[in-house]
Amino acid sequence: MRRYGIFLFCSAIALFVLVVGSEAQTGKGKGGGFGFGGFGGFGGFGGGNDPLTLLRRADVKKELELTDEQVEKLPGAVLKAVGEVLSDKQMSRFRQIDLQKKDAAAFKDDKVRKELKITESQVKIMDEIYADAAKEMKEIAAEAKGGNFKGLQEKMQGLNKETKEKVMGVLTADQKKAYKQMIGEEFKFEQPKGFGGAKKDIN
Repeated sequence: MRRYGIFLFCSAIALFVLVVGSEAQTGKGKGGGFGFGGFGGFGGFGGGNDPLTLLRRADVKKELELTDEQVEKLPGAVLKAVGEVLSDKQMSRFRQIDLQKKDAAAFKDDKVRKELKITESQVKIMDEIYADAAKEMKEIAAEAKGGNFKGLQEKMQGLNKETKEKVMGVLTADQKKAYKQMIGEEFKFEQPKGFGGAKKDIN
């Protein structure tokens, strides 16, 4: 249970980055200070120093005069570059691991939506769910930034679990089956050293 809790916490972190990062791309995140470099230096969780995260920072986008269209193309460009290095088998498994890591946020992926044949009405409902999750996550992050860390992990875990359940509830039985096949065999992520102590299996 403890390992699963750590996995949920990491998944919640991923959801926070995605929902808040999405707002930052559209300009909605301005004023809150919760971009990819926010939340006390979010890069400290391990993913803040890669080129993609750097290019998504509001200050860097401004300096480079990046357009929203360019920012939207970045993830696809990165995956394309990765695909040129990995073998087909490695890339296929990497895709599965990537979706597992995204967890609840995986359904914001256009490719996932296309492969699962998610309808426009389903997309609308999902986007509303993500928007609500983003608001709640920003409230949680605001409390943490103010120095109130009590129950932070539990709140983030609960929100991520609730969001995942709501999004999965939008899918049909066939879509759920297809998604399960899409993510493949469960991958056991190791606990980052930054979370204290030696590495451990998260699941």
